[in-house]
Amino acid sequence: MPHNRLTQQKISRTNYKVLMQRRIRKVLMICSSYDAYTLEEDGRIEVQIYKEYVDLNLSNPPSFTWVTSSLEALKLLEEDDDFDLIISMFNVGEIDVFQFSRQLSKDGITIPFVLLTHFSKELYRLIESQDRSGIDYIFSWQGNADLILAIIKLFEDRMNADDDIVGAGVQSILLVEDSVRYYSTYLPALYKLVLQQSAEFLKEALNEQQQKLRKRARPKILLATNYNEAVEIYEKYKKNLLGVISDVAFVINKSDPSYTEKMDAGIDLCRLIKKDDPYMPFLLQSSQESMRETAQELGVGFILKYSKTLLLELSDYISEEFLFGDFIFRNLETGEIIGKAKDLRDLQLLVMEIPEDVLLYHGSRNRLSKWMYSRGLFTLAAKIKKADRSHFKTIDELRRYILNAIIDYRILLGHGVVARFNPDTYSKYIWFARLGEGSLGGKARGLAFINNMLEKYNLLQKFPGVKILIPRTVVVATDYFDEFIKVNGLQYVISSDISDEEILSEFVSSRLPEALVNELKSYIIHATGPLAVRSSSKLEDSHYQPFAGIYSTYMIPLTHNRDQMLRLLGKAIKSVYASIYFSSSRSYIQATSNLLSEEKMAVVIQDLCGTEDSGYFFPTISGVARSINFYPIGAEKPEDGIVNMAFGLGKLVVEGGKTLRFSPKHPKHVLQLSTPQLALRETQNEMYALNLKPEQFKTSIDDSVNLEKFEINKVKHFQNLNFVASTWDMQNQRIIDNNLEDGRKIITFSHILKYDTMPLAALLSELLQICQNEMRSAVEIEFAVNMDVPNGEDKTFNFLQIRPITESMDNKSLDWDNISTDESIIFAQKALGVGFIDGITDILYVRSDNFDSSNTMKIGEEIDAFNSQMKENKKSYVLIGPGRWGSSDPWLGIPIKWPNISEAKVIVECGLKDFHVEPSQGTHFFQNLTSFGIGYLTINPYSGDGKFDIETLDKMEAAYETHYLRAVRFENPLYIFIDGRKNKGIVRMQT
Repeated sequence: MPHNRLTQQKISRTNYKVLMQRRIRKVLMICSSYDAYTLEEDGRIEVQIYKEYVDLNLSNPPSFTWVTSSLEALKLLEEDDDFDLIISMFNVGEIDVFQFSRQLSKDGITIPFVLLTHFSKELYRLIESQDRSGIDYIFSWQGNADLILAIIKLFEDRMNADDDIVGAGVQSILLVEDSVRYYSTYLPALYKLVLQQSAEFLKEALNEQQQKLRKRARPKILLATNYNEAVEIYEKYKKNLLGVISDVAFVINKSDPSYTEKMDAGIDLCRLIKKDDPYMPFLLQSSQESMRETAQELGVGFILKYSKTLLLELSDYISEEFLFGDFIFRNLETGEIIGKAKDLRDLQLLVMEIPEDVLLYHGSRNRLSKWMYSRGLFTLAAKIKKADRSHFKTIDELRRYILNAIIDYRILLGHGVVARFNPDTYSKYIWFARLGEGSLGGKARGLAFINNMLEKYNLLQKFPGVKILIPRTVVVATDYFDEFIKVNGLQYVISSDISDEEILSEFVSSRLPEALVNELKSYIIHATGPLAVRSSSKLEDSHYQPFAGIYSTYMIPLTHNRDQMLRLLGKAIKSVYASIYFSSSRSYIQATSNLLSEEKMAVVIQDLCGTEDSGYFFPTISGVARSINFYPIGAEKPEDGIVNMAFGLGKLVVEGGKTLRFSPKHPKHVLQLSTPQLALRETQNEMYALNLKPEQFKTSIDDSVNLEKFEINKVKHFQNLNFVASTWDMQNQRIIDNNLEDGRKIITFSHILKYDTMPLAALLSELLQICQNEMRSAVEIEFAVNMDVPNGEDKTFNFLQIRPITESMDNKSLDWDNISTDESIIFAQKALGVGFIDGITDILYVRSDNFDSSNTMKIGEEIDAFNSQMKENKKSYVLIGPGRWGSSDPWLGIPIKWPNISEAKVIVECGLKDFHVEPSQGTHFFQNLTSFGIGYLTINPYSGDGKFDIETLDKMEAAYETHYLRAVRFENPLYIFIDGRKNKGIVRMQT
């Protein structure tokens, strides 16, 4: 959707908290012991009230306090006047109810007062002869609990009318009736109708907050018992009035006796309102059948009060004319129904199909906006209400306006919330939904947080030409994982000693829960592209031990054969489930002192960011950004943050491949691009993409098995290359910032970083700052960008993940000016760590004399063997080696994984004379090492960066030695200190 359209709509959410702020919470009931017994024992009023609240999906029913006389009530009110409503029966003891109510007013007690009495002509004549100035309303009691509920809601509506109706746009219904008997009958029926319809609207709500809004946004009912009061209410609230229900004969003023009632006051009121608003629905009700003809002449509805179907007729009129229930489109000549809309989804479809005259009829009478208002869709309704026919050249333009407003509003509702997946209501406008009732897991919690944060800071369209979104997401909650394990009898896997391949085979051959399969069938109907199926375990991305990259992510292509798509998705989910029990996962869980039996897996299913090109799918950019830079260069500061990004899928980034590294505060100063030689040698030379052939999908313990790796110079035909590539002009020995047909391609992102074709650096800088402030810690985010979009459409920035960067609890500083490094074995001026590290006596280092970059995989195997010995002996060590630790590219460093070096407590990246690689910051490997509080040092003595006294180590007796490795053991523990604030570290002997 173009940026300007959403901006122009200015559609926003209404916060449910601003509605219904005043409530009736405490009710004082005054009645004789007999009446109390009747109400409590026979009528069980509080139980009935509670049941009414539950049945109508209402919350917080009021509490009742019972007293048996007016004197007892006065005494209680002197002690506690914190009541919201007083309901009194007629016989209340020494002080009659009329004197008592006036006494309260005289004493300054302004609590609303209701007289509740049984119906009797004689009693009503007696009541009418009294001074009723202290009584707000009189009601006729027939033992029905729904009348008490109606009384409570009537006062709540009156208390909140100004704020909610005038301030927020809540709709209202005006009831004009002076007969106690009839309004005591009408009000419960009206409220039941309104509240039941409100309960129907709740089905459209995506989450609890939207449900609360729908509840509180129901139309209010305003009661007038005389002409002047009715006119006053109409004038005050007419802009938000659904309609009027009025008696024909009633008094002019509240204090007028009933014998002075004006026999056609309702007719006068009708004419006054119709003159002001000809389309206002108006229902006349009378005990005289002759008034039906008058109502027809006025063009309004009519109900006979003595009708046996009175309440049914009332319900039908309100549903049709006050726009409750479905919105019904009729042929204007025949009255035949030509369409029904039960919700916005239906209306969105019908608005483009109904005849022009029908659309104009409803539009000119504001019926569409009223229907929306009654459902709590305030900002959408306000927008539609402004759509006057004169504003548009053609009816088709009007249709488009209404359609676009509905679409924009549905998109708005779907952002920033976690919706419960409902096959009947799920649509492409719902951005985050959950399947199941269990935990979302760490990764999904982070996504839900991001989704909410994007809404909170209004980031969706903050940067011109860019939509900032999470991918459309569905989460399979952990309760389905529990059921899957239990039903298939897979509990034994926890303690069994079988290979990863066997575990995967067992899981993939097992059956997913039937309920989950049915929900997935409904979900894939809405899939429009490839899907990423990611882990989201309970422990993943926790604040203190993030499980970054430990579990698997599988990507599956879209196939229009739904059975085949369901099989692919099912296999991917089961493969993610299995990854909990893979050996690398077990090692990590053990190292974190967690229990494998306590780990549970949710699964995140997301639209994959990107576009299709030549049978492959990938984003323009994938990246990782961190809010703190432990290796600032030049003018960069640690707090400026750091970004690593690549062309294609993000596997290259998170696994430590060659990426472009830059500070978002200094995007035009990139070390890797500072000279042509560096750019040719140090920039990205390969990329990942998803093969879109469904038959190519395989299950494997290697979650990248379905990805294709390409050399950059082999993908010159990929359209996305135009956004990120420069060309090496060999003849002139220069880099040209364009993707020319001839010449080697260099992934520089210059169009973005130098020429701002997309404000990526500014966007990342702001996101990092917001995320860090919200999480109260340094953060790392993963993202993807799609720039290959049709002309006129916004580019997409997908916010994929957020995790905290663990910082040391013991990060002290030293006075380095007074510390000699002469006796140190290692001194680093680029260090990340945890203060003092005690108890280490062993150093393992890669022998410089035999190092061969072509044999780094063999070196990794030897390190793994040494690590196993140290693990068995429960000893830790310092690990020193060349290049980038944990890189998946053996030419950049030694390709080990976490289990291979799990006992190392200090790791040193050391440059050699002819082997220099940028630090491995920004990778999952790097993140996990730092989360364990492991000292992490980077040195290159050959360029004057730090110190490594390898000569001293070479002279010591070897405790362990292979062709590529050498280990030495000291008699006393080494002195090891990492100064995380000043980024310095030292390792030296202690005597």
